[in-house]
Amino acid sequence: MKVLLAVDKSLHAEQAVRAVGACFSGAEVEILHVLDIEAVPHSHLSAALIEEYHQRLRAGLQADANQFLPKYQATLSSAFFRNVYVTAREGRAADVILQTAASSRPDLIVLGARGLSEIQSLLLGSVSYRVAHGAACPVLLVKSELPAIRKVLLAVDRSEASDRAVQVLAGETLFPPCGVVVLTVCPPSLADLLPEALRHHGHASASEYLTAVKSQLAPRGYAVEPLIGEGDPAAVILAYAEQEGVDLVVTGARGLRGGLKSLLLGSVSRKVIVHTSKCVLIVHGDSGHVAGA
Repeated sequence: MKVLLAVDKSLHAEQAVRAVGACFSGAEVEILHVLDIEAVPHSHLSAALIEEYHQRLRAGLQADANQFLPKYQATLSSAFFRNVYVTAREGRAADVILQTAASSRPDLIVLGARGLSEIQSLLLGSVSYRVAHGAACPVLLVKSELPAIRKVLLAVDRSEASDRAVQVLAGETLFPPCGVVVLTVCPPSLADLLPEALRHHGHASASEYLTAVKSQLAPRGYAVEPLIGEGDPAAVILAYAEQEGVDLVVTGARGLRGGLKSLLLGSVSRKVIVHTSKCVLIVHGDSGHVAGA
């Protein structure tokens, strides 16, 4: 398995490094650091001074990277049986991460959910969100310590993205067998507005769907718990993520790739990314790259 691990010197990057070391032993890891010169504001500078400012900034960022990148590499090298190597590139953080992933075709991208830049404008909703919704492969956003993956909350809704998320768990080797709560949510219109007979039919259909998902996951050794929720999908997912005490939330993203689409508010996956305290694995339904393929 190949992992692309995007880092900087932040606490969240350190958590991402430890998560990779704890949960993906045996993988080939590329540690990527982006020197994002343009991220640092310089509106007060004249055009004649910007280049000199960039040169000094570049030197400072590179000096910082020379301090923390060898530490990250050493941490992972002690836990892995395959290659761990470091790449440093200059450019806009999200763009460089996505470009690197497109060329190296990792099975998984891992990054801190915050902290890819110390600039507040590049916190969640920009760099990490753009990567999560622009990458072809699954993206793991590390929001807290992840010493092990013992229990997963898999949110499904019959979409292509959900099918891909199930395939990632069932057909690949990203995670060892663990407990999986498979949650599907009946929306408010079904829960509150329809006649009882139709509600019953909806729940029966949801139960049948979860049984089919379980049949895909069980052969991999997962202890599967089907669960039907009612209400706003994002709110229900967030609530169960906390109540079930899971280590990781896995959810599909419906093809929000590039341009303005990747910045749309209101999607279930975006709400989950922003509001959960758990680590999140985002899987795209229109991905052309399957882990291990």
